[in-house]
Amino acid sequence: MKKNILLITESLSNGGSEKVLSTLSNELVKYHNIYIVLSNYSNKDYIIDKKIKVYEIKELMSKNPFKRITGIRKLKKYKKNNKIDTSISFITSFNLFNVLSRVNDKVIVSTRNHLSTKKESFIARLSTKYYNKHCDLNVCPSKSVYIDQIDNFNANKNKTIVINNFININKDIKIVNKDNIIITIGRLTDHKGQIHIINAMKEVIKKVPDAKLLILGRGPLYEYFDTYIKDNNLDNNIELLGFKPNIPDYLKKSKVFVITSYYEGLSNSLLEAMSYGIPVIASDSNGGNKEVIDDKYGILIPDFYNNHDIEDNEKLLAKEIINILNNKKNYEYYSKKSLERAKDFDKNVIIKKWMDIL
Repeated sequence: MKKNILLITESLSNGGSEKVLSTLSNELVKYHNIYIVLSNYSNKDYIIDKKIKVYEIKELMSKNPFKRITGIRKLKKYKKNNKIDTSISFITSFNLFNVLSRVNDKVIVSTRNHLSTKKESFIARLSTKYYNKHCDLNVCPSKSVYIDQIDNFNANKNKTIVINNFININKDIKIVNKDNIIITIGRLTDHKGQIHIINAMKEVIKKVPDAKLLILGRGPLYEYFDTYIKDNNLDNNIELLGFKPNIPDYLKKSKVFVITSYYEGLSNSLLEAMSYGIPVIASDSNGGNKEVIDDKYGILIPDFYNNHDIEDNEKLLAKEIINILNNKKNYEYYSKKSLERAKDFDKNVIIKKWMDIL
């Protein structure tokens, strides 16, 4: 029997939580009636199925607390009018709104990041503890986030679970020779740490002059990175490409994937890169990077967050990139390992877990 399932978040603009919501809703609509509530429907980077009903409640993200209360009331009315059976929300504020707008629905919240490393505000921490107390279930994308929620945000072990992000497995991927292209994908913000990859490129091009770094994503640091790259005469080797909906086109031609974030929930781009057989290098930060790589499926480098040896770590990152670009055996070994590990995050396996909790 079909259920009425509501998914709630801020927008469909580029971002990890937004991508999870869009891909999840596109899968669930095959089995249930799916509704989405957003506070901003103007940014539509991710495509959703035409059968999904989308409703905008702008008041949910108003800076005026009274308007936010109005937004919560609208959300509650929307749940009631559409006879919602289960509501699934993403990110802290919308998890709170989901709990506060409960009607007769099962309330599932999803904590998408390692919040103690993110260092959210006092109000946000209180909000997280509140929704942990009043939700029916908290879904975390990695064990690291799960432990963080229990240890630091009063999450109940009996109603906190791990469901990893999922990917489509590419069964026809072959390991082939590629140009020396490095790729990183993510919003251009401080915590994603792209500056360290840019600095590492100064060393990489000394050994591999034709190496090129592609940076996909947009965000507040775009102009800063653009100036920094030009000031350091790296513009022939680094491209800032902004958000791209056709990410697979760039992954297919890339030889190395790098992620240097200071914290993660579970990186969608890391999983997607592995599904294309791309060797991966990741920072050993709080969150899902280490769990995915698991000491054998890729290369972990020391975390850049609060690390006093940043310059040395950037040189180490450069060394690891060079070792893959210049060593065919390394490249082929880690390509195979990426494809092997990607199978554990197959869409068909993960969606079943979501179906089981609805």
